[in-house]
Amino acid sequence: MTGDHKKGYLYIFLTGLFFSIEVIGFKQVFRLYHLAPEIAAFYGVSISFHFVSPFFLAKKVNRARLLRTIQSDGLILLIGTSLNSIGILLYYYGLRISDLGPSALLIKMTVLYNVLLGVLLLGDRLRSFEVFGILLAIIGIVVISSLQGQIQFSSAVIMLISAFFFASQSYLIKRYIPKIDGICFAYLRLGILTLIFACYIISQNSWHEIPIPVALSLGLFSLFGFFLGRAFFFEAHNHLPISKLNAILLIEPVVLLFIGILFLGEAVSVQKFFGTFLIIGGLYLLIFHKQKSKNLSNQTK
Repeated sequence: MTGDHKKGYLYIFLTGLFFSIEVIGFKQVFRLYHLAPEIAAFYGVSISFHFVSPFFLAKKVNRARLLRTIQSDGLILLIGTSLNSIGILLYYYGLRISDLGPSALLIKMTVLYNVLLGVLLLGDRLRSFEVFGILLAIIGIVVISSLQGQIQFSSAVIMLISAFFFASQSYLIKRYIPKIDGICFAYLRLGILTLIFACYIISQNSWHEIPIPVALSLGLFSLFGFFLGRAFFFEAHNHLPISKLNAILLIEPVVLLFIGILFLGEAVSVQKFFGTFLIIGGLYLLIFHKQKSKNLSNQTK
C-alpha cells in the first residue's frame, strides 16, 4: 500500500464518520419535528455555509483558490451539485418516513450506479462474476424494500432514485476533473445548494421559520456531512480509484444499521440482516472482482 493510498483511506474513513453524524442528526430532527425535507436541507446548508465562509473569504489565498476552482471546474460543479440537490431532497424525504438502517443501506446503491455508468458511458465491460454481484444486490434490494413497518416501498424507490443523483457527481468528477480541490469544491457546493433550495422553497411557497436551536443543530450536522464529509470525499478522488472509494464506504450503512437498532429503537429482524448481507455481499463482489480484473490486465501489459 502506497503512502498515497493510505492518505486516501484516511480521507474515506473521515468521510464515513462525518456522513454518519449528519444522517443520524437529520434522522433525529425528522423524528422530533417532522420538518419538510427542503426546509431541513435549506437551514442545514445555509447555516453551515455561513459558518465556514469567513475561512474562505477572509484570506486572499483562499479567495484565489475559490476563483481557480470556479474557472477550471465551475461547470461540472454546477451540473453535479444541481443533480445532487435532487438526490438530497429525495433522500431526506425517504429518511423521514423510514428507519435509519434500511435507508442508509439503499442509498449506497450509488456503487451499482457508478459501475453501470462506467459500462454505458465509459466503455467498461461486465463479466459474469460482476453480473452475479449485481443480481445479489438487486435481490437484497427486494428483501429490504419489503420490510413491513420499517421502510415503505415508495420510500425504497425514492432512495434508489436518489442514489442515482448522488452517483452522478462522482462520475462527473472522475470523468472531467483530473485533480480536484476538495475543500473549495465542498464550500462552493454548499453555496449552490443554498441557492437551489431557497429557489425551490420560494417556488413551492413552503417557507416557514423553525426554532433557533433546531436550525443551529441542522447547521452543525450539515457542517459535518455537507462540508467536512464532502471535502474529504472529494479529496479522496485524487488518491484512490472509484472502486476502492465505494468499497470502504459500504461499511457506513452497516454501522448505521446497528446504531438504529441499539440507540434508536429500530426493529431487529432476520429479513433486515439477510437483505443487508445480500446487498453488501453483491456490491463487494462487484467492486473487488472489477479491481482484481484491472490489476491482472495491468500485469499482463
